[in-house]
Amino acid sequence: MTQVIQWCSENWQGVLAVLGGVVTAATAVVKLTPTPKDDAILAKIISVLAALSLVNPDGSFVGKAK
Repeated sequence: MTQVIQWCSENWQGVLAVLGGVVTAATAVVKLTPTPKDDAILAKIISVLAALSLVNPDGSFVGKAK
């Protein structure tokens, strides 16, 4: 477990870059397909990622009053 935490702390920038690239590519593919089913799946994935982040997709900070 210690090795996993150490690896994550050493490589977090690369992991986030790859994750961002995967979401970007998935968004492009989803926009090209005519079915709404894959749109819903991607929306759920993005909402999970937004819940784990400090900044929401709309640019506001989590917990900040609107």
